[in-house]
Amino acid sequence: MYWLTIATSVVILSSFIIADDPCRYQTDKGVIDISSLARTDNKAQYPDKVPAAGSGYKYSYNPCKPFTELPSCQGVAACQVSTDGKYSFSIGKQESAKWNPGGIGGSPSVTYTDGPKTLVVTLVCAKDGTDELEPLGEATTNNYKMRLTNKCACWDGCGGGPQSTTKPQPQTTSKSGGVSFIGGTVFIVNLLIVNMVYSIGLIKY
Repeated sequence: MYWLTIATSVVILSSFIIADDPCRYQTDKGVIDISSLARTDNKAQYPDKVPAAGSGYKYSYNPCKPFTELPSCQGVAACQVSTDGKYSFSIGKQESAKWNPGGIGGSPSVTYTDGPKTLVVTLVCAKDGTDELEPLGEATTNNYKMRLTNKCACWDGCGGGPQSTTKPQPQTTSKSGGVSFIGGTVFIVNLLIVNMVYSIGLIKY
């Protein structure tokens, strides 16, 4: 009973550690804000896009805010739909968003998950007014890729738009090599867990 309570607490606390803001990302490179690309009427900003290679499926995506697409995608970030429209599958939830700033010369990306399915949306900076979502389909089983080209994919390219319901993710790395926000949070969580175990031990014995 005691250990079940501890395990549950760890899961809950861990969910707070890994959650990123699906609308906005900030590092020492600058800010990426895709909130202005979001539709807020429960529909996808980029609906029913078909991969160039063709796969029997089309894909919909709404940055920042969840949407619904029948018959089965409800409150999702992205949806895979059969070309005949009879089936649809969530391939990522907004609340699972995890940002990656990209390596040297690389493009930033945001990853979404829903159960075993993972979607990586690579952001391509375009300052010429291009606004395009390119679905790349299922790279491997349950692993999907898309490419979003827009000025909002540029560092400090956009701002404003719908407000996210979650807090912006604090900077997790620094050039000075200081302790990161996530690292500090993990330390605090570990300290709480150790204290909890110690307290339970005193009560039990």
